[in-house]
Amino acid sequence: MDFVSVGQHAEGFIAIGQHARGVIAFGQIATGVIAVGQVARGCFTLGQVALGFTGWGQLGFGVLHAVGMLGAGGRGFGIVVRLTPGVGRARVAPETISLDRCRAGEAGWVNVELFTDGHGLGLASGGQRLPVKLDRRLQRDAGVLTAHGPRQVWAFIAMRSGIPVCERILHAPPRPYEKPGFYGLAAIQFAGLVALATAWWVFAGRDVLGILDQYVAF
Repeated sequence: MDFVSVGQHAEGFIAIGQHARGVIAFGQIATGVIAVGQVARGCFTLGQVALGFTGWGQLGFGVLHAVGMLGAGGRGFGIVVRLTPGVGRARVAPETISLDRCRAGEAGWVNVELFTDGHGLGLASGGQRLPVKLDRRLQRDAGVLTAHGPRQVWAFIAMRSGIPVCERILHAPPRPYEKPGFYGLAAIQFAGLVALATAWWVFAGRDVLGILDQYVAF
C-alpha cells in the first residue's frame, strides 16, 4: 500500500480519489479511519452521508456521536435520534441554614416542603405548616410544582417588616430515570444502538479493519 495514493480507486495510507480507501481517505466515496467525502465510512467521518464512531454530515450516523440535519447516534446535535439514555445532572443544593436561625431573623435558604391545601400554598417542616408568606411572584410557578402533590424544595426566606417571606424557591427536577416510561424508552434506545453498531460493522468496520491489516502488513 502506497503512503500517498491519488486516483479513481486510490488505496494508501493517505488516499485521494473518487473511491478512496486508506487510513486517511478523501473522496466521493471515502473509507478509512478518518474519512471525508460525499459518502464517508470509517471511524471519524465527515460527509453528506457519514457513518462511523463519529458521523458528521447531512445524514450523520455515529455509534458514539452524530451531527446532522438527520441522523442517529449515541449522542449528537441536530435532528439526531439519541440512542443512549440520558441520566441528567443533579441540582446543586444551595448552602442552607436551620429553621431556628431563620426564625431568629437570618435570611437564607431552608430545606422545606412546598404543598397546597385548603388554605392555599404553604411551606412545611416536619409536617407542620410554617408561618411564612410566599411572595406573590412565586404563586403561579409554585402552584405548578405542587400539581401532583407536595415537593421538597429550598426556600429563600427573609424577614420583611417583621414577617418571614419566601422570596425564591429552588427545586430538584426529576431525573430522566425517575420519569414514567424511562426504562421502556431506554430499552428501545439500546436496541437502536445495537442495530447501528451492527450496521457500522457490516458497512464500514470490516473495510476499516482490512485497511489497517494492509498497512500493518506493508
